[in-house]
Amino acid sequence: MKQLIISDKTSEKKWALVNDKRLDRLELYPPFSQTKVGNIYSGTIASIKPSLHAAFVMFDNGPKGYLPLKSIPDAGPVHQGMRLLVQVKKDEEASKGPVLTGDIELSGRYMVYFPFTQMVRHSKKISPAKRKTLNKWAEHSLKKNGGLLIRSEAEFADEALLSAELNELQSRFSMLIQTFNSKKGVHLLDKPSKFLDDIKEVVLKSPPDEVITDTAGMSSRLKSFVSESNLKTNIELHAADEDLFQAYLKEDIVQLMTRQIVWLDGGSSIVIDPLEAMTVIDVNSSKQTGSKHHQTAAKEINTKAALESLRQMRIRDMHGIIVIDFINMESASDRAEIDLIIKEEAKKDVKHVFTAGFTELGLYQLTRKKTKASYHAVYTVPCPVCAGKGRVPSPESCLLELEKELLIRRRIIEKAEIKLTKDILSLIKEDPAFLTWIEDELNIPVKLIEIEHTHSYYELR
Repeated sequence: MKQLIISDKTSEKKWALVNDKRLDRLELYPPFSQTKVGNIYSGTIASIKPSLHAAFVMFDNGPKGYLPLKSIPDAGPVHQGMRLLVQVKKDEEASKGPVLTGDIELSGRYMVYFPFTQMVRHSKKISPAKRKTLNKWAEHSLKKNGGLLIRSEAEFADEALLSAELNELQSRFSMLIQTFNSKKGVHLLDKPSKFLDDIKEVVLKSPPDEVITDTAGMSSRLKSFVSESNLKTNIELHAADEDLFQAYLKEDIVQLMTRQIVWLDGGSSIVIDPLEAMTVIDVNSSKQTGSKHHQTAAKEINTKAALESLRQMRIRDMHGIIVIDFINMESASDRAEIDLIIKEEAKKDVKHVFTAGFTELGLYQLTRKKTKASYHAVYTVPCPVCAGKGRVPSPESCLLELEKELLIRRRIIEKAEIKLTKDILSLIKEDPAFLTWIEDELNIPVKLIEIEHTHSYYELR
């Protein structure tokens, strides 16, 4: 049974895909680190770096964005101070600023519209015969006014639906251009509803048998969407006090995202070590390969490790270079089989995974596309006790945990005495709505007491 679990009640939005009670994908939307990917801005070129074939662009109040010159539509010479439309491709992380593009794209259910590109591409899942039909429709409809990436959902849609969506996307772009021309300076032009849009895309591309959410508003919106899309997905409202994710996942999200050792069936394990330049996954055999059937056992363990490693990549949203140190296999056919397993499992990933195969040292190399900052970068800060060698929850994530704990215990506590460190207290003072929510919405009198601790910490009594 495939389930989509959606938590919409707290300020941190999240959803998870669960197959037969086993977590397969997890997406988090922290309120203190909202993604800018997909946002379209009116930007201004701050500087041009010919050696990098790139420009640095001011587009909001954050760091300047990196814009490859080849992505700028042909608009004559590029110069400092030039205004242009830019779209965020990757969020900033650590010392690296966001990556931008001038090749704007607007997404719909059946297609992605590229106003500045004269090219029509298709999903590989569409049959060759249907591609020809869609090509004719696209050429007739576009009239050399932009390009399209036609999604697999378009294969069974009639031309009236496709034309209506294309007209909507073109009108949306026209409005963007009007706003860009009428309003000078640096400003936001378009911001997709990332959380809801992602949920709708998952429901359409891989319809779950059941969707469970914890707010009546989200339940109502999804019922309407499922009905309009002619899907048979059942929508359930989780009205209990118990946290939705704790009720269905039975495992703490922090542990899911940060634990170093992941156990496999039979006592073997994989050890995940995120480093500055790459992520290393080491396969441990325990005592299983100590028998005379060493190579058979090694292949079995490596098969389990390959499947779990790819699953962990999806759950943790690993990106960049990933190296897997499998148990040594002498047989070339065994290595080829593991390589095939990884390539097949990578096809399930919504992000592009490039597999480079085994090196001469027996290490397996692959890369996964990055679009946002990692969980470690967003939710944790260097520990002052261990000089940054470990990770601890950030003040913002502690505040989210406090919010969830108050929701769960709201019916059993008459007043709340919260001891918390100065950094968490500062966040609450910056946003008084949190205290108002506790006292007015939860109807709980609250007293805040500042304490000292080695890292961000709170106690609720």
